[in-house]
Amino acid sequence: MKKILYTGIVSLCLAFTTTSCSDFLDTRPYDKIIGDDTWTSETLAESYVYSIYSTVLQKSLWLGAYGHRYSCHSESSTKNAMTGTLNSSYWSRDRSEGVTADDNYEWLDYSVLWRIHTAIDEISASVIFSDEFKSRTIGELKFLRAAHYFLFARQYGGLQIIDRVLSVEDDLQIPRSSIKDTYDFIIKDLQDAANALPTTGEVARGRASSTAAYALLMRVANQAAAYVDGGTAQSEYYDKVIAAGTALGLDVDGSRLSPYYDMFRSYETAIAAQEQILVVERLKLNTSLHDTPMQYQGLWHAGNISEYAKKNYPIHATMNYWGMDGGSWPTQDLVDDYLVEDVDGSVKYWEDASYVQTGSNVDEKMYFSKDKKRDLRFYTTILYDSCLYFNGQERIFFRRDGNCSNSNSPINAGAEDEYGRRAGDLDNYNSSTGYAMVKYHYDHVVSLPDPGSQKLDYCYSVLRYGEAYLNMAEAYLMKGDFANARKYMIPTMVKHGGFSAEKAAQYLNSKSGNGWNDPLFEAYKRERNVEMVYECNDRYWSLLRWGMRQSGGVGNGTYATGGFIIPELTGSLRGIRISRDGQTYNFFTVNNAIGEARFTPKRYLVPLNRKFCLKAGVEQNPGWE
Repeated sequence: MKKILYTGIVSLCLAFTTTSCSDFLDTRPYDKIIGDDTWTSETLAESYVYSIYSTVLQKSLWLGAYGHRYSCHSESSTKNAMTGTLNSSYWSRDRSEGVTADDNYEWLDYSVLWRIHTAIDEISASVIFSDEFKSRTIGELKFLRAAHYFLFARQYGGLQIIDRVLSVEDDLQIPRSSIKDTYDFIIKDLQDAANALPTTGEVARGRASSTAAYALLMRVANQAAAYVDGGTAQSEYYDKVIAAGTALGLDVDGSRLSPYYDMFRSYETAIAAQEQILVVERLKLNTSLHDTPMQYQGLWHAGNISEYAKKNYPIHATMNYWGMDGGSWPTQDLVDDYLVEDVDGSVKYWEDASYVQTGSNVDEKMYFSKDKKRDLRFYTTILYDSCLYFNGQERIFFRRDGNCSNSNSPINAGAEDEYGRRAGDLDNYNSSTGYAMVKYHYDHVVSLPDPGSQKLDYCYSVLRYGEAYLNMAEAYLMKGDFANARKYMIPTMVKHGGFSAEKAAQYLNSKSGNGWNDPLFEAYKRERNVEMVYECNDRYWSLLRWGMRQSGGVGNGTYATGGFIIPELTGSLRGIRISRDGQTYNFFTVNNAIGEARFTPKRYLVPLNRKFCLKAGVEQNPGWE
C-alpha cells in the first residue's frame, strides 16, 4: 500500500509541481493564485503539499555537496576534496576567500513561504478534511518551513520571520530577527511537526515523519548552541538535542543502523535501508546520469593513457563519466581520518599501526585490499590505488604512470625528464590527489557513449540514524559528559566502521576533553568526518559550528574580526604519490594560482547581497558592510 501511495504522490507531484522563484531579489509575497479546486479534495491538497517537497529538499543548499562550485556548499570548500579541471585545480570561491557582498547566495524563497502558509490556512479552515489529515499535513508543512529556514539560518544567522500569508498591502520591509529568535522559530516548528506526524515506518517513503522532525531538530539545535550560546555547557539547545535523540530511541547497540555500503552504492539497497529517516529520490522517468553525482565524481577513461600504463595497467571498458567537477578527488587529509584495526584488534591511526613497518608495499601498509583492515567506510567512499572499480571489471591505478593518475598532477611531476614523455592519464581527466570519490556511486550502472541517455533511479540520504547518533554524542561532548559522548560514538564505529565494540570503547576510553585539540574532540571530529563525508556538506557546516563555539558565539559580531581561525579550512591540500611499482610513497601538497586555502572569521556568516540589503531593508552581517 505504501509503494502504491508513494508512486501516486510522485505522479501527482510531477503534474502539479510549480516553479519556485529563481531570483531571490523578487520580494513579491506570492507568484500565482491557486485554484479553489485544490482544496476540494484531500488528494489534490496532498499533491499540492508534496509539490513543496521538491522545492525545499532538492535545493542545492540542502544536498550541499553537489551545489554550484561558487557557493558555500561544496565538499571542496573543505580540505576533504579537490576539484580539478583538465589542467589544474581550482578553489571554490569560499576556499579562496573570494566571497564578497556582491555575491548571491540566495535568501528565503518568498513564493515557497506563500505556498506553505496558503496551504496551512486553507487546510486549517476546511470543513471537509478530516482532523487526522489536517494534523498530518500541517505537521508536514511546518517541517518543510523549518527545513527551508534552516538552510538559510546556517548561512546568514538571523532571518526575516514570516509566519503567515503576506498580502500586497503588507510592508515588505521586514527586519531580520535575531539568531536566537530565528533558531527558536525553526525548533518550535520541528517540535510541532514531531507531535503531529507519524513515525518513519508509518508514512510513504520521502515524506516527513516525527522521526525526521526529531532528527532535523538535533542537527538544528547543535548549530544553534554554537551560534546563539557560544557552545557553553549550559546551553539549552544541547538539552533539546538530547531530548530529541531520546525520543528517537537511540540505543547503545545501534540497532537502527544499516550496512554503510547499502545506503550509498545501490538505489535498491538505499531505499530499503532501515537507517534512512528521510530520502530524496530521482526516478529514471526524468533522471539521467547527468543529474546525479556519478556524472561528476566518476572516472573518465577514453583510452588515452601512456604506453607504460597500457601495457602494465590496461583498462578494457570505456568509462564515460566526467570526473573532475564535483570535488571528486579526496585528499590525504580525508583518507588519514579512516582508522585501522591493528594485528591485536586495537583501533589506531594508520601511521601508528604495525603494518607501516611490516607491509611489503603501499597497499599492505595503508589500504589492505585483501583483508579490509581499514575502517570499512573507507572502501565504500574512496577509490584508491590498485582497487577494483566499475562493478569489479577494472583495476584502477592512481600511482605514478598509472591508468587514472592525472599527467599534470604532482603524481607525475618530472615524468618527461625521467621517462622522456608524459605519464599516466594524458587527457588529464582523472585523479590529481591519488584518490577518487565513490560514495553515492552505483557500481552496477554501465557506461553509455552519451551519459545523458543513461536513465537511472537515484536516492539521496537527507536524514539518517548514523548522524543522529553523532549529534547526540556531540551534545554530550559539549556539555562535558564525556562518558555519554563516547557511548554514542561507538555504534557508528562498530556498525559502519567494522570495529569491535570492545576495541572501539578501548580506543575512546583513554580520551577526554572538548577543546579544539583535546583528544576526545579530535576523535569525534574524525569519526563525524568519515561518517558524513559528501552528505549535505556536513564537514563544512560542522567546522563552522565548532569554530563558532571556539569564538564564543555571534554575540555583538566581534567574531568577524577576532574569531577562531579554523585550521582545517586553511593551508595546502595533500595528495599521495605512489611509485610505479607500488612499493613506496610520499605525500605532496597542492595549491593553485591564488595560493593556499584561506579562512577569515567573518565567513562564519556569509554576506547578504548588497543590492538585496538595500531593496529589502535588512541589515548586513558583520565584516561585510
